[in-house]
Amino acid sequence: MRHPLRSIPTLAIVRWVGVIAVMAVGLAGPLTRAHAQDSSARVLVGDITTTGRIGEPALSYQRGRDLALGFISMAGGVMGHRPIEVVSIDPQGDPAAAARAVEDLKDQGAVLFMGGMVADVTLAAARAAGDTPFLAVDARLPSAMVEQQPNLFQLGPSAEALGRALASEVAASPATHWGVVAQDDYFGRALAHAFWNALTRARPDITLAMEHYVPTLSGDVGPALDAMRAGQPHGLLVGLRDGDLVAFVEGATAQGLLGSLVVAAPQMGSADLMAALRGRVPQGWVTTGYPCCAFGGQPHRSFVRSYERSYPQAGMPTLGALYGYTAMTTLATALERAWSDDPGDIAEELRRMTMTTPVATIRFDGATRQSSLPLWVGGLAADGRGEGSFTDGRRLNPVTLTREGR
Repeated sequence: MRHPLRSIPTLAIVRWVGVIAVMAVGLAGPLTRAHAQDSSARVLVGDITTTGRIGEPALSYQRGRDLALGFISMAGGVMGHRPIEVVSIDPQGDPAAAARAVEDLKDQGAVLFMGGMVADVTLAAARAAGDTPFLAVDARLPSAMVEQQPNLFQLGPSAEALGRALASEVAASPATHWGVVAQDDYFGRALAHAFWNALTRARPDITLAMEHYVPTLSGDVGPALDAMRAGQPHGLLVGLRDGDLVAFVEGATAQGLLGSLVVAAPQMGSADLMAALRGRVPQGWVTTGYPCCAFGGQPHRSFVRSYERSYPQAGMPTLGALYGYTAMTTLATALERAWSDDPGDIAEELRRMTMTTPVATIRFDGATRQSSLPLWVGGLAADGRGEGSFTDGRRLNPVTLTREGR
């Protein structure tokens, strides 16, 4: 329930935090815990994110999260100066470990959860959370699975949205013989399914050259390269992420397998992956992501300046940093709007609130609980720069499309 004596405009806390962010731009790095208040009044948030096996993209996410948390702490916390405390646990890509971590944090009093990076791990954590809201940050979960898990909200795009967006971009290409290399998890298989259905619907002449699924976080891309060599596709969907993606691109480039292929690969348009793939990204790859500093109004410019001054060694913010910052401010907004740490009240606010982010005003779809955070789709140049446009990822989700009769 909302506090009976307090009426808070929907965007109040985000604008308030944004002002604090601008004021604090020249200060030292942000706090990760609020120590000024009595710890008995804390609001405990659990973060279940695979970091050690992901590396820089996950660390970038944590920096964005902590940037927002520091500003919230300096502004006095939420719900009448209650501090938010985030406790992070790295499940190392293990769904069972993620579930155990959630249960332990619930015993400690966690009233909210966030996290992501690995689809299967995130889903296991959300299921273990029960009725406690869980904000999936960059899990790329299938939208149907999110809809079936009532406590789960998805900030980043669904696997199907990514697949449909990429298929729409490459449908006009001359390639007719397509291959698929994707992760062997919920993300990879849902991405491939959505991509293939959308592509063949637009182009009935498309044929399948090869299909191979790589064990998640394994780096074992040798069999996928063998399948490419045997199938000789003209176009390729690469549904890998992080270390698996880097290993694949390095191996395929070394063996000369990419050549003039039309390649579609989600979420490559971010500075951390571009740094890892420097000099190995063929011009014209179709991707999604976050071109950072090539766009944006004042909220985005303030976010970029704050991030760069708080983390000078990290450079410009990445997609992970944007997700981390947006996730933390989303949860703080829900707490402030609900004026309660009851999971049911918080979930209710998440379903109905609208809030400002560095890139757009967003909300969660009432039925799918998928956010409207814009999805950038475009092509990469050899220097890693991209040209593209933004779209509302919810419009590419099959559940939303079915409900609206599309």
